[in-house]
Amino acid sequence: MATPHLVLAGYGISGALQISVEAQRILARYGAAYTLGLPANLAAFLKSQRVKVTDITSRIAPGTDYAESYLDIANFLIGRTEHERPVVFLSPGHPLMFNAIGRYLAMEGRRLELGVQVVPAVSPLETIIGGIGLDVSTFGLQVFDATRLVARRMPISALVPAVIMHAGAFGMTAAPAAEGTTPDLAPLANYLAMSYPADHAVSVINISERGLGVASVALAALPGAAAQLQPGSHLFLDLVRPQQPMGNPA
Repeated sequence: MATPHLVLAGYGISGALQISVEAQRILARYGAAYTLGLPANLAAFLKSQRVKVTDITSRIAPGTDYAESYLDIANFLIGRTEHERPVVFLSPGHPLMFNAIGRYLAMEGRRLELGVQVVPAVSPLETIIGGIGLDVSTFGLQVFDATRLVARRMPISALVPAVIMHAGAFGMTAAPAAEGTTPDLAPLANYLAMSYPADHAVSVINISERGLGVASVALAALPGAAAQLQPGSHLFLDLVRPQQPMGNPA
């Protein structure tokens, strides 16, 4: 098999414990990768394996538009293929799932007729499904990016469970100038209120190296819970189950 120009590899959402054997072998074989920051335990693991990791987070300057920064990073990595082969980009989860840089690299790389290899890992979505115990095969599942859901007025059904990804970064089109920036969730809550009752439970999901944390809040109170969210926080809304009709008295 010919050496690819680009390798898009995922490492899961909790560091070294979720990096696949395939990804480990690729990193050991080529000995270098580019990232946008790594969990400390994964960084230590790769260092022990003598893998040179180049963090290119500095290419995202505070106040810079995310789309512009991601395009710059993707073009930088494609440019590196003229000097390195392969260029390995290591990112959390599935490289093509809720990953703008990975999707652009795959699309543009193939347009340029570059060899692109994708090595997926466990994504936040799969972690949510497993952690909450969703029966996707029975009830189905809707998945939306929070900002795009509202901006594009995408239809959402209260009769199917829904995961709203990246609620912690809702409305943020540019890298925050300071840590601790709190999103204004009122437009998101108002949009969801067109499909769900005000007292409908919303699960606020935070995923970290310590695992999955879930807190519940009523939809009407969601804007006031914004401080509980982290940049990678997500939301889950179970389906609205219609009330069963009362039986006729005997």
